[in-house]
Amino acid sequence: MSEIIRSGCSKVALPDPPEVVNANPIHDEKAGGYGYAGPIVAGIHTYGWMVPAILDAAGDSWLSHGWADIKFPRPVFAGDELHTEVIPDPSDSSVGIITQRAGSDNRITIEGTIGLGDGPWRPDFVLPTSRNPVAPATKPTFTGPDQIPTDTDYPAMSVPIGLREHNEWMTSRIVDDDFRWQSDDPSVAPLVHPSWAPGQMTPLIRHSYRFPAGIHASGKIQHLSAHRAGGSVTVAGRWRGVELRKGKHWSTTDAVFIDDRGLELSHIRQVVVILDPLPRS
Repeated sequence: MSEIIRSGCSKVALPDPPEVVNANPIHDEKAGGYGYAGPIVAGIHTYGWMVPAILDAAGDSWLSHGWADIKFPRPVFAGDELHTEVIPDPSDSSVGIITQRAGSDNRITIEGTIGLGDGPWRPDFVLPTSRNPVAPATKPTFTGPDQIPTDTDYPAMSVPIGLREHNEWMTSRIVDDDFRWQSDDPSVAPLVHPSWAPGQMTPLIRHSYRFPAGIHASGKIQHLSAHRAGGSVTVAGRWRGVELRKGKHWSTTDAVFIDDRGLELSHIRQVVVILDPLPRS
């Protein structure tokens, strides 16, 4: 498939699992202290629930050489009915315009574009040179918005993604029983769901640092090779920089994902708004 076709899918937003809730206060009841109506569902899960529409629109080759460029303009709450639509860009049918809306008030929760091949921004990535995994820090350094070490490589981490880990991801987070993500043949490992890699971006930071609450603002995802469960993946990233916009600190990280053979699986950029710590009660 060289052209994007119209497609859509729907999903009821699920609550985040405990490991996500415990890692970031915007995913628990403390989100009210930041002005939200309740705990926000992690952006990586809401992105993952768009995948059926993306694959219907772009085909399976998107998993091995495709891209997504998305923003998260409004939050998602557990129980929201999410409706995703992909339509061909009227000016370029090789690009899809993707939108996710919450059914309760039709608010846009994700918007952006997808396509096959290289994303037009791929040359803009600044990837890390430090790619040898290290053990997680025993006492991660607390890093507030003003202490972020910009233009610095993170200590890389190694993440197992065997059948057990992938099954846990699919059953506790995405809950999608599509044939691609499972296999009855022990000699053929299932494809890793494309939400898994961007879901490692925050753990990469927390591998070495502690920081206040953050909210996922945007992301760019470049698939370079289809990824099947088995073995482990090295996640290496570079803390690109921090911008102050309207009184908020916006942090940008670029990362590369590398399998056990040394093959680059994907490049990912994550932009996060770092929120100030809540006052202690």
